[in-house]
Amino acid sequence: MMGQKSAAKEGGFARLRRDLKLTRSLVPSLWSDVMGRAVDPSRFPWLQRLDHNVLPAIDFDLPVLLVAICGGGSTGKSTLLNTLAHRKLSDVGFKAGLTRRVLLCGHPEVLQGAKLAGALLHRLPEAPVAWRSPGDALAGGPPLFALSDTVPRHLLLIDTPDFDTGEGGRLINRATAEPILRTSEIIIYVFTNTVYNNLSNTLFMAETVGGIGGRDVILVYRISRAASDEEVLDHCRAVARRLYGLPPGKELPVGFPAQILGIYRMHESDRVARGRANPTLIPVGDVTGGRDLEDLLSHLDVAEIKRRVFAADLREIRSEAAAMLRQAWQEARSVDLYRETLRYATAQDAAAALRAFPVQEAVGLTVRSFLSTSPVHVKALRWLGVSVNHVVRGAIRGGKAIFRWIRGDGAAQVSEPDLQEKLTHDLLAAANALRNRLMDDQLIVRVPVDDDLAKRVRQQLDRGDGASSQPLIETVEPGILNLHVPVPGIVMQDQDAVLAQDWERIAGQVRTAVPSLAGLPPEIEAELKGLVAQLRERMSWQEKALETLFALLPSLPPLLAVAYVLVTKTPPPPETGLWIRVKSLFGANDLWALVSLPPSLDLSNAERKQLEELIAPVFRLWFERRLRAVIGLFDDTICQPVIRALSGVPSPDDPRFAQAANSLRRLGGDR
Repeated sequence: MMGQKSAAKEGGFARLRRDLKLTRSLVPSLWSDVMGRAVDPSRFPWLQRLDHNVLPAIDFDLPVLLVAICGGGSTGKSTLLNTLAHRKLSDVGFKAGLTRRVLLCGHPEVLQGAKLAGALLHRLPEAPVAWRSPGDALAGGPPLFALSDTVPRHLLLIDTPDFDTGEGGRLINRATAEPILRTSEIIIYVFTNTVYNNLSNTLFMAETVGGIGGRDVILVYRISRAASDEEVLDHCRAVARRLYGLPPGKELPVGFPAQILGIYRMHESDRVARGRANPTLIPVGDVTGGRDLEDLLSHLDVAEIKRRVFAADLREIRSEAAAMLRQAWQEARSVDLYRETLRYATAQDAAAALRAFPVQEAVGLTVRSFLSTSPVHVKALRWLGVSVNHVVRGAIRGGKAIFRWIRGDGAAQVSEPDLQEKLTHDLLAAANALRNRLMDDQLIVRVPVDDDLAKRVRQQLDRGDGASSQPLIETVEPGILNLHVPVPGIVMQDQDAVLAQDWERIAGQVRTAVPSLAGLPPEIEAELKGLVAQLRERMSWQEKALETLFALLPSLPPLLAVAYVLVTKTPPPPETGLWIRVKSLFGANDLWALVSLPPSLDLSNAERKQLEELIAPVFRLWFERRLRAVIGLFDDTICQPVIRALSGVPSPDDPRFAQAANSLRRLGGDR
């Protein structure tokens, strides 16, 4: 049973310690990653509280309580330390003020050196040094730390100098005792019959105990054997009320504040005063429950006491850390919205660069796939037509050869340089437009009213969580919106890098990429064959008979102009051109491409429909693959400084946010 209780206490301590360390690690880290700058602890009081008040007292693998023994001169503090340590650590005597230095004592497995002792006594101006002999504490100097394998592993005992010893008209030891009392979690207050009602002492203790959130106290009253237990309790009750600032008339359930853990009487003895015998501590009153002092100390719930001790600190830490975490999460969400908007903007400007569709190559590839699946009788009829025969022969050799044979080598030689020149011009224009968009303090994209990005912006506005900057929705025409998304601070910090980019270098990278982007992607042929087969299955007998349409295809120019339009319903039929519905990589589900056709074609409605069905599959494949490639090119050039700035920013779904929030919730007592 004792083992189970001990394990439970240790588990509670481990959870408290883990949650505090997680809070210290995760919250500043997330804030720094999102904001793009290091955390300055001096700007965040909760970090200073955590670093200086709380963490040093819990930074042990085992649950440990700091127990400070304090009181006036000649009350028996050092004698009590020797008794609890089962070792003579301090010389004792009748003279008041013998102990001049702070002495820390713990088990060797817990108190492992000067570094740890220094962390515990961080409030003192000097670093502790190792204890060597009982006389070390009699002279002034830095704090001492000593080891005793009889001290319970979950206790660290601290002997303090007398806080009522005077010299030169001032109480010289209070400046040393006060920070120790603020560091400790349990205070053993030793006093005598002559000073129990001493106003100066009790006021000092009251200010210290009350000022640190109401520390738990054990009262040890050194008094004559002649005094009754009732007198002892009356005197201790007066001390307790003063310690915690309770008015005399206030009734308490057991006559003492809840922070009084135990009351002990210690009888006057010359042998004890001379250090020739250990004192006997006699438990008094119901609050003590008959337990001896060492038994009471050994059964304390370390985690619960630490939680109470640091209640004020934990409230501030939890509140301020939660505000910092909330700010980081809100900014992460804003960054995530900006990141998605940047993908939209990049995709839209990349599409703007794809304004020249290589129709000859596309038709050649499509015709080759289409004709290879024609019925035998259609192939025979086609063989009789000279114009169609040219198309068949061209399809076998590839789309470019069709028009090389029909128009001659000169026309074919002109088409490829024209395509690259047009693509170079459009890519540079789109890259410059994107660069200008990135220099603004808002990123503006145009989307349909029911687009997913518009829904996200509305959700963020409806949530109204007090973020520093909010997006804006602007209606530009029925069904079409402009979304104004603020540029996050971490990107604004690097905005000069966008402006400082070497445009000539970027233009050179664009020109270098043009040959690989001109024409059709070579890998789409296999996918196109499947799409053409599906098209043939859907065609009626009359539509299949219209394959003579292919004889007209050589009249198409090498390139067809393309314009992209966001609409919320099917657009009306154009007088000269084809509407092809495409899907952008990052939204814009209602994006339509208007592919212009030369008026000289003079197509019937049936021919127009068949031409659209012929061109649409290869156009969609061309658009998707080339759009991806252009987006990648822009990501590596124009957007590179922005993407680099965003790369280290966690998403709002990062599990560390939930982990930090759960730690803060548990610090507030929630499970």
